[in-house]
Amino acid sequence: MSEKEPLLTALVKKYTEETPSESESESDDDEDGKKEKGLPDQLSPSDEEDLEEAAFRYHNEDPPLVAPVVPDLPKPPDKIKGKVQKTDENGLVFKMRRLRLAQSSATRNSDLPTWGQVKRLTAAAEHMVNSSGKPKTPEALFFALIALISTQTDNNRCLLMEGVVEICWFCPSGRAEDRFENCIGFTNLHGNGEMHEQQVKFLLEVSSVIIFLLSSSAIEKMKSSILPDLLKSPKPLICLFENVENIVDEKYDLHKVRIGIKNLHKIELADKITATLKELMKDSRSCSLNNCANIARKYNFIIDEDQRDCQEAGKKADNIMDLLGKVKLSQRKEKLLPLQGQLWHDWCKKDKEFYQVREKGNRSIEQYKNEIEKEKQKIRCEQYHKVIDLTDLMNSFLEGLQSHPETHMELYFLQRLSMSMEQLSKKDLETLYQRHSFLLAQVQTEKQKQSKTDSLRLWEAELEDVSKKISDSTLGIEHFLREVGQIYEALEEATSQTNTLFLSLPQMAADLMVSGAAIELMDGDASYVPLKWVAAVFDKLSEKLGEKRIFVLSVLGLQSSGKSTLLNAMFGLQFSLSAGRCTRGAYMQLLKVEEILREQLGFDFVLVVDSEGLKFPQLINKTQVEKNELATFVIGLGNLTLINVFGKKLLEMHDILQIAVHAFLRMKQLTMSPRCLFVHQNIAEVIDTNQSMARQRWLQEKLDGMALAAARHEQRSDVCQFSDVIKFDVKTHIHYFACLWEGYPPMAPPNPSYSWDVQELKSKILNLAKEESRGSILKISELKVRIRDLWKALVNENYIFRFRNTEEVIVMNKLETMYNSWAWELRSHVLELQKQLTNQIQNGEVEEIMRNSIEKQVVEKHEAIKQKLEKCFREDTDRDILAQWKGKFESNLKTLKEELIVEIMKKCETIISGKKVQDLWKEQKVKFEHKLLEKIRGMAVSPKRMELHDKELRDVFNKIWSEYISILLPPLFPSSDDPDIEIDLENILLQHFKQHPNIVNKIRYRKTKKAFSINYSKHVITLQKSQAYGPPVEEFEKDIMKRTAKIMNVVKEIIHIREQQNEGYSSSYFHEILQVIHSETEVASQEVTYLLTNSYKLELTLELFQQAANSFKKMCTAFKMANNPILFLESKKEESFTNFKLSYKHCQNID
Repeated sequence: MSEKEPLLTALVKKYTEETPSESESESDDDEDGKKEKGLPDQLSPSDEEDLEEAAFRYHNEDPPLVAPVVPDLPKPPDKIKGKVQKTDENGLVFKMRRLRLAQSSATRNSDLPTWGQVKRLTAAAEHMVNSSGKPKTPEALFFALIALISTQTDNNRCLLMEGVVEICWFCPSGRAEDRFENCIGFTNLHGNGEMHEQQVKFLLEVSSVIIFLLSSSAIEKMKSSILPDLLKSPKPLICLFENVENIVDEKYDLHKVRIGIKNLHKIELADKITATLKELMKDSRSCSLNNCANIARKYNFIIDEDQRDCQEAGKKADNIMDLLGKVKLSQRKEKLLPLQGQLWHDWCKKDKEFYQVREKGNRSIEQYKNEIEKEKQKIRCEQYHKVIDLTDLMNSFLEGLQSHPETHMELYFLQRLSMSMEQLSKKDLETLYQRHSFLLAQVQTEKQKQSKTDSLRLWEAELEDVSKKISDSTLGIEHFLREVGQIYEALEEATSQTNTLFLSLPQMAADLMVSGAAIELMDGDASYVPLKWVAAVFDKLSEKLGEKRIFVLSVLGLQSSGKSTLLNAMFGLQFSLSAGRCTRGAYMQLLKVEEILREQLGFDFVLVVDSEGLKFPQLINKTQVEKNELATFVIGLGNLTLINVFGKKLLEMHDILQIAVHAFLRMKQLTMSPRCLFVHQNIAEVIDTNQSMARQRWLQEKLDGMALAAARHEQRSDVCQFSDVIKFDVKTHIHYFACLWEGYPPMAPPNPSYSWDVQELKSKILNLAKEESRGSILKISELKVRIRDLWKALVNENYIFRFRNTEEVIVMNKLETMYNSWAWELRSHVLELQKQLTNQIQNGEVEEIMRNSIEKQVVEKHEAIKQKLEKCFREDTDRDILAQWKGKFESNLKTLKEELIVEIMKKCETIISGKKVQDLWKEQKVKFEHKLLEKIRGMAVSPKRMELHDKELRDVFNKIWSEYISILLPPLFPSSDDPDIEIDLENILLQHFKQHPNIVNKIRYRKTKKAFSINYSKHVITLQKSQAYGPPVEEFEKDIMKRTAKIMNVVKEIIHIREQQNEGYSSSYFHEILQVIHSETEVASQEVTYLLTNSYKLELTLELFQQAANSFKKMCTAFKMANNPILFLESKKEESFTNFKLSYKHCQNID
């Protein structure tokens, strides 16, 4: 079954090849042809079937047709003869379409129609449409032309379609009005069955039921040819007699049925045939397409798969399927594709944590990053060992990808493998999906009851288990190619040696891209971009194609909103359409621009990026962070992004766009100018001008409002509207699409208006591409760098992606400001309590601290603050948004209370212990000195006395000191770790300034920065309204410098006071500095003259914190020396030794 040129392409080619003289010579034939047969006065077809029936009855002599029916076929293949089957929005069933199943060699080699025949057909098609009373639209003419071509005869032979066997599928939708319950394949032989004996015999073998259409004039002719064979065949037979009105005894054999169709209404005929088919198909057997191909070989039909290249690729695919079949479905990924499993996911988590350092704990940033880097290298080494012992499956797959550009065998290999894998796991996955749907319904029902019983937990646990099984059992070509990428990255990072495999992998992927295959850009399971693999593929693309310019077109939308369908229809791509196998992550496909258009457009290729639906199904465990990262990545990468909205509402996409805009405002290091088009799909009714303008105004207000809110939060005065961030014109960048289907899928025909809308949108995209400046359309190597920089910026962003929209960001900011104020109240209260207790201990008023007494005083303040927090969650205008964080902040407040109690208890115990040792030292000092003096006198009167040097003196002193010190020290003195002030500093900055972009690096390199100085363009925003009547800019500068100096002086004074109190170090001292900076900057903003930005606060805080840290370290050392018994006595040891030595020398002098 060799691939033929599409019909219209062939007709156009024939037309363009005709010479004027040939066309003119055919005009006479055309006129004669019009006069040969009269056309019917009136036709009223309502659809394609009506037109075909009208065309059939238009001819005087109707050849008998053989229309076999193949019931209960297995699921139709995804691809027959290189054509991708269309699916509905839910991807459940296949769209009915015609495909050539068998074709005689005579038809295959027949000449194309002459220009005169084409003109006659076109005139007849126009007449049919006009007679039907319908508008003469292009699609109506197209269907009429196809109907005529399918049935038109020339010397008793079907024009173009002679001997062709077509197949189409009926797929039930599960609705009551379905004619059949199962998927059924219908075949149709064009032309006179008597003249195509091979096709008839073939159909007799593969069909379950035969429908035979003939006129009474043809019965005698048929008796001597195929009719006896049909009657003798054990296959059920339905004979349709066109010239017979009624047949009384319709069933003259158990499996042979006669039906007269003369003057029978089409609906009545369809009902009668349907009922008969249902009865005859009860005991029928199905025939798979593979069996059909085997039968076709007996009759010398040409089979595409029998070609040498296809055979070779098929064997390789079958070999892989054999290997897959040996392993349990849910274990195939883990055992056969190990590099992309838990190892890769762990590496992704470590890599993101390397940039965000959210779990560093009591380690410095530098130390924590070094630890993560070692862990990442360890994971790569584990992957590398698996690469060395590569599985037979991956070896076979890589062998199948060996490039054959002249035959594109690797594409057939991938398609064959994809179909086989889907068939292998289909039944198991269907069972899992059904169980998942049931469990999901149960969980939702229990949650609606607000139940917290064990049954809910059991349902949820089983739901999670089934979701994992579905993920583990889902296997496609993308997983094999993902494994290839991980093989490359493991080899690239774990070894410096380059081998053939290492060098060939990116070339394979680049060849596939050039061939038109879709390559994964973002891993949909890990939600991560394998940068080194992607960079290597783009390097090979650059080598293969040269430094070509690429226009990047992205699409973004909710799940099952028709994104992939839109791209496939617009560019003839092959992105996944089935809802059970939705796009995961992001895929890229390369399209070559024709030479004639390159100069006009200014680029050589289009890179189409299809993305995962943003409203993930329950079985896909995606976080808010991953969803926002994906959306921002797709928009940032594209020169143009299609925002696909299913239906009239934009609200579901509104939140995602807010976060993307917000993220772009924070990525100052990237120079991007993305543009977007909104595509509203499934708009059935006609939108009038007023309604369209109202929608445009509403959309413009929404987009501008969210952009302005994000800009205010990020303190960006240069952004006033949405188009300042993402280029958008509300008047021209909105497109309304008709419904894809006319009726209910799967058997609904496509809506012709959808195709018009697609073409119009495509023209708009190309026009916008022309407007793009040369600088914004990148070369291949530049696009590689853009992907790297964009993804690095995304993983560095550790704050904004956690939220659903900008409104949540603003509400959280307000809540954290209030919480910080309340937390400082509690800290301040504890610091004051600490001061009181320290004085009481030093004055001897307290010798022991009871935890209960401290808890009572702290808890009292904690409860008062807790009441404020609860009131906020209960009465605030944004309480509905705040509710999601209530538990978190209540827990944080409780944890803070416990930490402060532990801190104050520990410090008081240390002071008490030090006080006891100091008092004991005062009591025992005289006794110790007396003992030393006795030792000196004893040495002086000794008969063996000799003068001792310092070393001998110290040995004597140490012996006496060791005996004495055991009396002073408590038996079980608790050892305590010194506070790490630098780590406290980092943790407090990370927590307090987590909203600030790139905060980790700013803290990490704080010591390398110059001393703080005011940068007015970065640190100050002048409020425009007050400029006309307010003081000049010079006054602002003086006031800002004065306020900055005041903050610095206040902080110095606070540090000085803390040093004088000699209470040691507390992390609350850093919070005290933050409170000073916050209060002073708030005063400045309340004056409504200027605003000190977050950058000002951060950089000033970094400066003051570093100065304070140096003072706090000295305070900590002094406190420890004073209150640590060991250190205190050690400090007295040298003083005592000095006195001991002086006394010894004095005694020696006296002697």
